[in-house]
Amino acid sequence: MHKTLNAEQIEQLYTFTRQHFVEYYDLQTELVDHLANAIETLWEVKPQLTFDDALKTEFKKFGIYGFSDVVEERQKALGKKYTKLMARYFKEFFKLPRILLTIAMFVITYKLFKFFLPVYIPLILILEGFSFYRIIKLKKIYKVKTDATGKRWLLEEMIYRGGSAMAVAGMTIQFMQFALRDHLQEIFILLMALVFVLSLMHSYVVLYVIPAKATEHLSAAYPGYKWEKL
Repeated sequence: MHKTLNAEQIEQLYTFTRQHFVEYYDLQTELVDHLANAIETLWEVKPQLTFDDALKTEFKKFGIYGFSDVVEERQKALGKKYTKLMARYFKEFFKLPRILLTIAMFVITYKLFKFFLPVYIPLILILEGFSFYRIIKLKKIYKVKTDATGKRWLLEEMIYRGGSAMAVAGMTIQFMQFALRDHLQEIFILLMALVFVLSLMHSYVVLYVIPAKATEHLSAAYPGYKWEKL
């Protein structure tokens, strides 16, 4: 008779991966699936083995570093997978009629900067302020949910880091100051308008659109995933 793992043993595998420093639940799931399949395959040859003995046998195959090498490899793989998902969400977002709205915003911003360029600095600071406020809110939501469920997700961490990239836009303030000393040419105004509009779109997609899309993907891939309403 072919032996299979029951629900309690599957949960023990999750506990085992956590005890061996696998933090993210999606990475835990990858390892649990691997261990479960390996144990059931081993039972086909040695059905007399207990669950604990079978687990020890399979864990030894990971070597002296345990899960560390596999976790690093799988984390890179999942990171690439999630990066592709984010790129896809960006691509899906910039379609009609949003692309027309983006062009219109660029034209309006360009004319505003051309008429009164100093408004650029307060607009960038306001945009960064809203972005950091949103990041802090997301971080609090993650903490509350993590404390409640005991689960961390790699994609959530990536979204938080992605939102932090908005701070790079502040570097353009230095560029503006340099341009002002050089008696601003037309190309500088165009570049500043472009940077501002792209920064605005980036913040909206990363901090609002992607979290909404991420829950659809992760809920389908991992039934245990639940994103708080944002």
